Amino acid sequence: MLRITIDEKPDRIGFRLEGKLMGNWVQELERCWFSIRNYGSAKQLFVDLSSVSFVDDKGKALLTRMASQGAKLRAKGLLMTSLAKEIAGRSTVAAEGRSTSLNAVKS
Repeated sequence: MLRITIDEKPDRIGFRLEGKLMGNWVQELERCWFSIRNYGSAKQLFVDLSSVSFVDDKGKALLTRMASQGAKLRAKGLLMTSLAKEIAGRSTVAAEGRSTSLNAVKS
């Protein structure tokens, strides 16, 4: 199970995830992300992974796509911090060498 809480501020939007990002929950997060993007929001997107206990391969692929399009990942704990750093590195490569600021943010 995954809980997705959307926190909208004047300059940014945050997705706080709690639980396991796997299976159908990956599609649900993607649907939330697309709804934000499709409404033309130019706000910075943050994805808080601090309360996530597991991410499957599809979840990792989605987070990588999100990061490659500018989302910032926040994490706590060794497992999620390592995952966020790995994804940030992958998304830099996925951005085809463009200058990006896809750093994993440790909070």
